[in-house]
Amino acid sequence: MKVENGMQIEQRFISINKFSRPGVLLEGVRGIVVHWVDGAGQSAQNVVDYFEILGKQGQLAPYESFASAHFVVGLYGEILQCIPENEMAYHVGASAYTTIARKKLGSYPNNSTLGIEFCHPDRTGVFRAETLCAAAWLIRALLGRYKLAYGDIYRHFDITGKICPKYFAENEDAWREFLHQCRAIENSGE
Repeated sequence: MKVENGMQIEQRFISINKFSRPGVLLEGVRGIVVHWVDGAGQSAQNVVDYFEILGKQGQLAPYESFASAHFVVGLYGEILQCIPENEMAYHVGASAYTTIARKKLGSYPNNSTLGIEFCHPDRTGVFRAETLCAAAWLIRALLGRYKLAYGDIYRHFDITGKICPKYFAENEDAWREFLHQCRAIENSGE
């Protein structure tokens, strides 16, 4: 377990595989991308387990799924890290990227961003306060470590246009409030 500024991060790295942890080094960290877990009510460990299972896809699968993120923030504020920060995760793959994403993050944003999945209790996508608090602390720590600004925090929606995270993509005020929560941590002197 890693402790950073009083925040506990459990490292549960998934196995290197072609579908969820390719073992490719990032070209650098130019942004942090926020996501929501597709399955409502999932625990952080469920999500890490899913990423691990993706690596076991066989040649006979009807299609291949590629997905992962560096961190998963659970329903009760637990934080699991499943891919090292210096490695690429498959969290913002797309056939096309927004103009701002291409300009600020390059032609393949997976190469230059850290991905964080937020767990949520139901299909509304509204996050629990514990999830948001832990995520804000994690993001604040990552901003400091990589010398990033608040403009370097993105929703998956900002990169590809996908409605992810649903609640933040559909509620600009909620997204701005979360960014304010991240700034408040910095201003609290923690």
